[in-house]
Amino acid sequence: MLQHIPDLEKKIFYLLAGILFLAMPVLSLKSGISGDEQTFHYPHGKNVFNYYATLGKDTTCLHYDGSVLHMYGPVFDVATVAVIKLVHAEDVYQVRHIMNAMAGWGAIISAALIAVMLGGWRAGILTLLFMFLSPRFLGHSFNNPKDIPFAAAYIFTIYGIIRFLKYYPKHIIRHGWPVALGIGLTIGVRVGGIMLAVYFLLFAGVFYLMNHQAKSWFGKENLHYLFKLLGIAALISAAGYALGVALWPYAHKAPIARTLEAMKFMEQYATSLRQVFEGQFIWSDHVPKYYLPKYILMTIPEFTILGFVLFLVLGRSWEKKDLTWYFVLFFIAFFPVIYIIAKGSNVYGGWRHVMFIYSGLAILAALGFNHLIDRFTQRWWKISSYTLLAVLLFLPARHIMASHPHEYIYYNTVSGGARKAYGRYEMDYFYHTLRAGSEWLIKNRIEKAQLPEGKKIVVATNLSTNTQYYFRHLQDKVSVRYIRYYERGNSDWDYAVLANSYIDPNELRRGYWPPKNTIKTFDVDGKAVCAVLERKNRYDLEGYQLLQAKQPAAAIPYFEKAVKADDTYELAYLNLANAYLEAGDNDKTIQAANKCLRLFPDWDKALNFMCIAYINKKEYENAFQVCDRNMKKNPKNVFAYYYAGVIYAQTNDYPTAIKYLDKAIQVNGRYLPSYQLLAQIYQLQGKNEEAQRILNFAQNIR
Repeated sequence: MLQHIPDLEKKIFYLLAGILFLAMPVLSLKSGISGDEQTFHYPHGKNVFNYYATLGKDTTCLHYDGSVLHMYGPVFDVATVAVIKLVHAEDVYQVRHIMNAMAGWGAIISAALIAVMLGGWRAGILTLLFMFLSPRFLGHSFNNPKDIPFAAAYIFTIYGIIRFLKYYPKHIIRHGWPVALGIGLTIGVRVGGIMLAVYFLLFAGVFYLMNHQAKSWFGKENLHYLFKLLGIAALISAAGYALGVALWPYAHKAPIARTLEAMKFMEQYATSLRQVFEGQFIWSDHVPKYYLPKYILMTIPEFTILGFVLFLVLGRSWEKKDLTWYFVLFFIAFFPVIYIIAKGSNVYGGWRHVMFIYSGLAILAALGFNHLIDRFTQRWWKISSYTLLAVLLFLPARHIMASHPHEYIYYNTVSGGARKAYGRYEMDYFYHTLRAGSEWLIKNRIEKAQLPEGKKIVVATNLSTNTQYYFRHLQDKVSVRYIRYYERGNSDWDYAVLANSYIDPNELRRGYWPPKNTIKTFDVDGKAVCAVLERKNRYDLEGYQLLQAKQPAAAIPYFEKAVKADDTYELAYLNLANAYLEAGDNDKTIQAANKCLRLFPDWDKALNFMCIAYINKKEYENAFQVCDRNMKKNPKNVFAYYYAGVIYAQTNDYPTAIKYLDKAIQVNGRYLPSYQLLAQIYQLQGKNEEAQRILNFAQNIR
């Protein structure tokens, strides 16, 4: 009977793989459009398609204003355009998400096949389950057009490399072309795929060392074997690179130079984003060294963590013939993270940029549990092992079922789940939930609304491009408008659909978000990740319009009505502070700013108003304390450094004033008041030539 178990496991493996092949596209149908998908990826795919369709005459895809997408490989995006055109799809993002899910399935099946090679069919089954029931990976599989296709091509290439080395020197062409294809596709998604060519040479070298006695490493015959192996690996890698370049229009004219340019750009990615980490807003180029490891440990399922530990603990059962493959798995799982930490690269959105490492972790975890089950011969212990595994699988499975299609917002049970992470770590940073909020609003308000001729319902949102798509069939009835959450009262709208992104973590923890005019929320683990708001009054808007018209005294009563209607409305307090400041009442400015800060601690705009009021009162010590608080909370706040310069200039401490103004210019070289005040200080010191030089420079950046 036991001899039939591998056959049964093989059948279960293929059955499960088939179920996932069908299930993942179906699950993707409800997913929302991700952050950059409509703004960048789909348009870029169309431009690349036109480039190839016109045989290179349409060069739009080679350069963009304000976007660097031409430096990314377009394989996935252009493939989706081809399919969309082929099937004449009306809902283009549904096609994209189905294809994205298929890429996710490709990553899962490639990883599972590696596990089969190294641990048998049961290990493969576990890998299928581990990757599918990893909510972060599964959620991103539905609509992440960069990281998931890259992860799929990456692990497919690793599968090809292991297979090639396992059978070398047999069937070189049969096992070599998948490696070349994988390298090409990986480069075709992101230039970092070229690292796989280096990996191939490294793994070939390790394979050689592990399969030959140390004393014979430098023997003539063995060295000939090594150089031939490395030469073949280099040729396969070169073929893969050539394919990658062919699939990447930007590299056509200068393949090597533009590859190096893109690699340098990726390592030193300049765009910096604010994000919530450990309960504070931080900039993505100032994250602590442990940012990635901590995020990974908090957001992968417990079975991955425990399985990896089991793999290490049961390491004494490792055989020498498997050491090469274990080295490969450890390397692909850990080296990229170590490299990113060492380079201090710009990372954000958790660990999605290194999602390609997860396949290696999942395989190691599956092998760990596989070793555990194999070690027990007694039935009771085997049942206990399977029971433990079932419990661990159930934990993320429950989250997936309860949170779909927002399962990517996941923190494991050990870390306290999304409930504990709320207000401490990022929630819907990809704006997936806007679809659910928009569809609810359409069904429960828009479709039922009776409007006068020519009247439209204004729907505000914090990502208008995506939200406009959800209302594409209601353009005669709905107008979609972009708002920042903390400027929501300054524009006119009837409803707002807002994803939980860029919300102050203190407001989240203290329950001030979603605001009181919320009529519907979409929750994960009992915490709101999307809110639909209804405008109850327009006191805030009327006050803001008067403030913009330079009528602060007339604006004040409206802001007072707004905070009376909602005493947790931080923006109304902020605008009230601004109105008092413009009206010349510094004491009431400070009072209103303090009330704002009780709701949104360390809001830089409220601190700015408070600082100016203290400067007006000549209370310079208090003013500088506010500036210092502002600088510590947001080191990129140009106003904090500028007003510190103002304070020291007014107290005639010119050297210190110059120091802070220089810092203000470093933070934002386009803020003209910093140059103007700096020039005034030099003039007061009799340094007229230096002052004129600064003014001339400032004139050129207008």
